[in-house]
Amino acid sequence: MPTTAKTDIEVAQRAMVMVGMEPLSSFTESTDEALVMNTVFEDIVEDCLSMHNWNFATGQIQLGRLTDTPLDRWDAAYQLPTNPKVVQVQTVTVDKVVQNYDIYEDKIFMNADINDDVVLNYIFRVATQDWIPPFTLWVIYRLANVLALSVIRKGDIARSYQNLADAQFRMAKARDSQQTTTQQVALDRFTKVRLGSNLFARIEGETS
Repeated sequence: MPTTAKTDIEVAQRAMVMVGMEPLSSFTESTDEALVMNTVFEDIVEDCLSMHNWNFATGQIQLGRLTDTPLDRWDAAYQLPTNPKVVQVQTVTVDKVVQNYDIYEDKIFMNADINDDVVLNYIFRVATQDWIPPFTLWVIYRLANVLALSVIRKGDIARSYQNLADAQFRMAKARDSQQTTTQQVALDRFTKVRLGSNLFARIEGETS
């Protein structure tokens, strides 16, 4: 049984082999194939990460308040983490209550007191070696679909890999749901903000 691809270049190589292309040895090659792969690879990976609240790619961090004050309706700005890169914000909370916010460039704008602990739950760009295997195969199928359309220009092959990708996406989500995660915490926070703190407290009291 073949091993799971663990690097970006291995993922790209497997997608290329699937559509009958000569695999790259490096992303820096001076070839049309390398140009295409450099153009689409990271976009597809981030698109795949953004399409689901992946447990294996969920992070949580306390944000640092910036000294600059937003000019618009928000009264505080917080720096988003850059390493690893934030692909998608899930929730921003204060005392486990979900807050409203806007994203401007690499900053979160929101209303918060200076002493509030602002916590970000987010999807981040996971190192390729840490992807779960079904997700890796999904990315490979997505890449194969793009290569079939844009390089070898075979619509029937592209459709085949699109169908495989759709099925693999469902398998990846099912496998990911078995992972230990902070997702339940995020769900509790979402429930609390929707119901309101007082009602949520009463429900907790009735069920305890």
